[in-house]
Amino acid sequence: MFRLLLLLLPLCSATLLPRPNGPYQLTLNVSELVDTSRKDPWEKDPIKYRRLMVSRFDPLPPNTCYRNEKVPYMSPTISAAEDAIFAPYGLPAGIFGSIEMILCFQPAFEKYNATWPVVLFSPGLNTTRLLYSMLAQEVASQGFTVITLDHPFDTDIVEFPDGFIAYGGNVDFSNDSSVYHALDIRMNDISFVLNTLGIQYDATPNTSALIFGHSFGGAAAAAGMLNDTRLRGGVNLDGELFGGVITAGLGRPGINQSFILWGAEGHNRSSEPEWGTFYQNMKREGMWERELELLNASHSTFTDLPLIADVAGIRTSLPLESQAELGLLPGKRVLEILSEYLSEFFGFVLRGGEGEGLLAGPDNNYPEVVFLG
Repeated sequence: MFRLLLLLLPLCSATLLPRPNGPYQLTLNVSELVDTSRKDPWEKDPIKYRRLMVSRFDPLPPNTCYRNEKVPYMSPTISAAEDAIFAPYGLPAGIFGSIEMILCFQPAFEKYNATWPVVLFSPGLNTTRLLYSMLAQEVASQGFTVITLDHPFDTDIVEFPDGFIAYGGNVDFSNDSSVYHALDIRMNDISFVLNTLGIQYDATPNTSALIFGHSFGGAAAAAGMLNDTRLRGGVNLDGELFGGVITAGLGRPGINQSFILWGAEGHNRSSEPEWGTFYQNMKREGMWERELELLNASHSTFTDLPLIADVAGIRTSLPLESQAELGLLPGKRVLEILSEYLSEFFGFVLRGGEGEGLLAGPDNNYPEVVFLG
C-alpha cells in the first residue's frame, strides 16, 4: 500500500489520460490465464487451479488503427475497491472510476499479427496491475508487447470474468517465510505466462523475453530471471531484493542476463545492503548491470499516481507531505524518462549487448537520471 495522504476533494468530470510518447498506437487485450499444471497455493479450495488476470498492450504500425476508443482505466468493481482502499488517505471519491485511456479498437478480422518483443511487468505488493497501465503503455508505444500481471491473493483485488474476486493482504512482510512463499508463487506465475506465450528456453537474445517490476514486483523480476533463463533482461524499480538471487547474481554459462537497479532518490546500494551484494555478484558473474537513481522521486513515483494527480488537477491542492509522497517530478516527465530508458535497455538486451545509448552514462536531456554504477 502506498504511503499516500491526499486531501478529500470533489470529483469533477471524466479524466482522460494522455497518449504515450512513443510512435506506436496500442491495442489492449484483457485475459484470464489458467495454469492447469498447478493448484493455487492461496486458495482454500484445494482443487482450484492457479489463474491469473493479465493486460496485454500491443503496438500498431502507423496508419493501421481501425478506430480510437476511450477505455475505462479500471472496471467499476475494481475502481470502487480502490476508492475504499485509498479513502483513508483522502483520495477523491470516485476518481478511479472517472479515468479513461485512449486505445485503438481493432476488429478480430483486422488485427495486426506482427510479433513484437515481449516484456512482462509485475506490480507492487497489494497493488493492482491496473495502477501501472500508463507506464505499460509508455513502454509498449516504443515497439514492445507489454503484459502486466496480477498475482491473485497478494494483489489487493483481482476481478475474474466469472465474477470471482480474489482479495490480497495475505503476505506478512514481517515474516520471511510469508515473503518467500509469495515470491515463489510470483516466479511460477511469470514462468507460466512465458509458457503460455510459447517462448523457448533456447531462445536467442532477440527472441527471448524481458521483465520489469515495481517494489515487490522488482524483487519478483530479479527472482524470476534467476528461476527462468528465458528472461534475458530485467529492471527493479525501487524494490527491495529477497532470496537466492542476492548472493547468486544472474546469468549462466553461455546465457547472459542484464539487470538495472533503479531507485527513487536516496534508495541505492548505500541505503540497502542487499542491492550492493546483488550488484557485486552480477559483476562477479560477468553480467551487464547498472544502478540508476531518479532525482526528486519517491516510491510512488513509479506508479501512474503522479500522472493521475496532475491530469485530475489535484496535485497542487495537496499538503507538501503528500506531494512529496508522489515525488516532485511531473507525471508526464516521469513517464517520458521511464519510457526512453526502459525501451533503450530492452533494445540493448535484444541486440545482444550492442549499443548502450542512453545507458552509457549521464545525458544532459535527462538530468533527473543519476548513474551510480
